[in-house]
Amino acid sequence: MNRPAWEKEDARVTSEVARRAIRRLDFLEWVILAAAVGLALGGGALVAWILAGSSSGNFRMVWMITSALLFIVPGAIVFARNKRDERREAQGSEDG
Repeated sequence: MNRPAWEKEDARVTSEVARRAIRRLDFLEWVILAAAVGLALGGGALVAWILAGSSSGNFRMVWMITSALLFIVPGAIVFARNKRDERREAQGSEDG
């Protein structure tokens, strides 16, 4: 069966709108990731300043460790929750 021309045009327009939305969401994802890195670095510096003081030689090491922890730990929690939710959804679709 041949589809009418207007259906083909609608499909093309819908595809282009979806591609544009995906590009925008990808850009937004990178912006959010950059903001998370910035907050982790700032928070790490604050924690390092509280723990080691700004004049201490350990400041940089404490800053690096706390910044990494402030970025990695929340990311690992979100990743684990997503995996758990995916397993639940898979089990729900198998049961139903």
